[in-house]
Amino acid sequence: RKKKEKKKNKRKKTRCDDENIDGGFKKKKKSSSLSPPPPMFAFKEQLSCSNFVLNKKCEACVRKVEKMRRECCLSGEDDVKKSSSSSKIVLKRPEECERFKRYHHHQEEEEEEQNARNEKQSVVGLYAKGDRILTVGDGDLTFSLSLAKRLKKVKLIATTHETKASLEKAYGKDAIKATLDELAVCGEDVLVLHGVDAAKLKESLMDAAAVAASNKRDVLERVEKCIDEGFDKIVWNFPCVSREEDTGEAKDGAREGADGRNPADVELNRNLTLTFIANAAVVLRKKKSKKKRGAGEVHVTHKVGMHPSSWNVPELKATTTTSSSSQPRGVIRAIASVFFDRMVYLPYKPRKALVAKSFSIADAKTFIFCVFEEEEEEE
Repeated sequence: RKKKEKKKNKRKKTRCDDENIDGGFKKKKKSSSLSPPPPMFAFKEQLSCSNFVLNKKCEACVRKVEKMRRECCLSGEDDVKKSSSSSKIVLKRPEECERFKRYHHHQEEEEEEQNARNEKQSVVGLYAKGDRILTVGDGDLTFSLSLAKRLKKVKLIATTHETKASLEKAYGKDAIKATLDELAVCGEDVLVLHGVDAAKLKESLMDAAAVAASNKRDVLERVEKCIDEGFDKIVWNFPCVSREEDTGEAKDGAREGADGRNPADVELNRNLTLTFIANAAVVLRKKKSKKKRGAGEVHVTHKVGMHPSSWNVPELKATTTTSSSSQPRGVIRAIASVFFDRMVYLPYKPRKALVAKSFSIADAKTFIFCVFEEEEEEE
C-alpha cells in the first residue's frame, strides 16, 4: 500500500503545475495495452476568453474550447456519443479572437505604459520569471521576442536554423531587422544566435557562439555557462526538416511552403524530433535538491492532426547520454501536453521554414518532456 501511495505522489509531482494553466482537462482512461497518453491542460486565458471578454463572448475561443472538451471527453458517456454524432466544429482563425483584436488595437498604448512603469510579467504561457530559456528553430524570432519583451528576469538564447541572410531573404530584410533591433534592447540577458542545428544542439550552439563572439567577446563565455548550468526550458515550435541533410539545399516542399505535408518526409521529421529531444536532454538543468526547482523541460509544439499516427510525438522516448560513467543514464519522455494558444505569446506568428507564409495551428499542442533516471522509469 505504501508503494502505491509513493508512486501516486510521484505522478502528482510530475504534473504541469504552472499558475497560468488550468488542469481541468483530463483524458478519459481507456483499457488498452498501450501506455496512456500524458494528461492534457489548457490555458486559463483561453477558457476565460470563451466565456466573456469585455462583456462579449469570443466565438473563436468558444469553438476552440468546445473542440478541446470533446477531445478530452470531459462529458459523460451519453454526451460523448452525442458530440461524436453531432456536426463537426469549424474553427475560426486566431486573428478573430477578441484578445488578438484588443492587443493590436491598444498595442502602442499598452507598450508605452509598460515601458514607463518598466513592468513585465511573472508568467508568460509556460515560462516563468527567472527562467533560462533556449528557443530552437524560431523562424522569424517573434516567439523569442514575446518572451524577451514580457517576461521578468528572463535569460534567453534565441536561435534560428537559418543564417541571418537566409532569414532576410525568406521574411524580408526590414522585418528581420525590426525584430532583431527589438531583441537587442531587451537587455544583456537576451542573446541571438544563427545557424544552430537542433540535431547537433550542444556542438552547433558553441559553433554559433564562436561566430557571434567576433562582435561580442563575452558571447562564448555566456553560452558555455548556460550549457554547463543547464537550461530550464528548451523550446522548439513546429519542428520540420527543411533542408537536405547531405547537401544543405532547401527541400522542394520547403521552397513552396508545403514543408511537413509530404508523407515521404514523415519519418525524417519524426527522427529529427526524437534526435532533438535526446540532444536537448543533455543541456537541461538537473535537479540538485528537493528544495530547489524541479529539473528542466523540453517543449515541442506540434500540429497533432498532421500525420498523427506517424509522428506520434507523445510516444517519443529517448535514452540520454552522460559525460561521466558514474552518472546514471536517464530516459526523456512526455509528461503532459498543453493546447497551444497563440494569443498567450503575441506578437508571435508561426511561419513556414523558408517562406513568409503562416499556417493553421488550430490543432496544435505543446508536449512537455522531462528526464527520469532509468530506475525511476522502470518503476
